[in-house]
Formats: sequence, structure tokens, C-alpha cells
Amino acid sequence: MRERDRVIALSALVQIVALVQQIADTGQCNNVEFETALSSLLAIDADSTEAVYGDLTQLKSGINLLNQLLSKSKNAQDVNLLRHVISLLHLERKLAKRPAMMDLISREMDQIPQQINYFGEITNAHVVARFANIYHRTISELSPRIHVHGDPNFLQQPDNVNRIRALLLAGIRATILWQQKGGRRWQFLFQSNKILVISTELYKQAQ
Repeated sequence: MRERDRVIALSALVQIVALVQQIADTGQCNNVEFETALSSLLAIDADSTEAVYGDLTQLKSGINLLNQLLSKSKNAQDVNLLRHVISLLHLERKLAKRPAMMDLISREMDQIPQQINYFGEITNAHVVARFANIYHRTISELSPRIHVHGDPNFLQQPDNVNRIRALLLAGIRATILWQQKGGRRWQFLFQSNKILVISTELYKQAQ
């Protein structure tokens, strides 16, 4: 069960990183998956890792992409996604050593539901900006900093910057789930075949 939970968290992380790249390259991303990522930030009392994201169908593209990353030769885009995944796994370890920063993030998160009630939905630009601000004031101070490359025309737009930062915060949430279930970076790097077996089965369940 813990291995399954780890792969679900890893699939979520891959899906989130892919959304970041979509925004960087096109200024657009899948809105349903974007909402799923943001909602995971507030799903603190979920019964399972799967429940944090609703159910497996919400992570279908992330599971599929994880399968692709583990089962084929990597192109430049794949390598870029993997680099972001590994960087976020590394950042989570840095964050774990900063309890004051974690407390600050938690306190800020406690205020988000009130904002959602006011603006009507979690994907409202003002709510997304609040998530982005939390990331900017905390995680972005840690190293290695995540450098997102894409079309400068899209990366210079404040709303896109906010969406990317909010997603990176959701990415940290996924890495924490991965870590809580016993996940380690070396497993991702050296147990890819084992992860692929589980992710292949998850993809069947997500249909």
C-alpha cells in the first residue's frame, strides 16, 4: 500500500510539473488538472494519498506521463521534466529542515479557504496569487531554485508567473506525500522498473 501511495504522489508531481511546462510554453494548461493541483494543497485531512487528488482519474495524465518517462528513451522535454521533479524532491528535503518556514506556510494556508469563499473558486486569479505569494516568500528562498524555461512572452505575464508558482507549491505538497510514504530520491532514480509496474497498474485503474 505504501508503494502504491508513493507512486500516486509521484504521478501527481509529474502531472504538476507538466502543467508548469505547459504554461511556460503556451500560456495555457489543463484547467481541471490545475484545479486538482491547487485543491491538493488544502486536502490536509484526506483519508489517503489518492483522496488528496480526488481519485485516480484526476491523475490519469500524470500516471501516463510517468509511465512514458520510465519506459522510453528520454528526449529533451522529458529530461527537463525529470530535472524539475528531482529538484522539487530535493527542495522538500531542504524545507523539512526549516520548521519555522513550514509553520509559516501552514498558517498562510489556513487563511486560503476564507479567500476561496470570498472569490468563489480556488482557481480565481486572486486566490492563485495568494498561493504564489506563499511560494515566493518561502520555498523560492531555498536552493536549488527552480528555473522554468519557456516562451518569454508567456513567462513575463504576471498571471502565468502566479500560476507557475502556485503549481510549484502544489508540487512540494506532492513531494511531502511521497516522503511521508517512505519515498526517497534514489528510489525514483534506481527503482524505475518497480515504479513502472505499479504505475502501469494504476493507469488501468484510472480508466
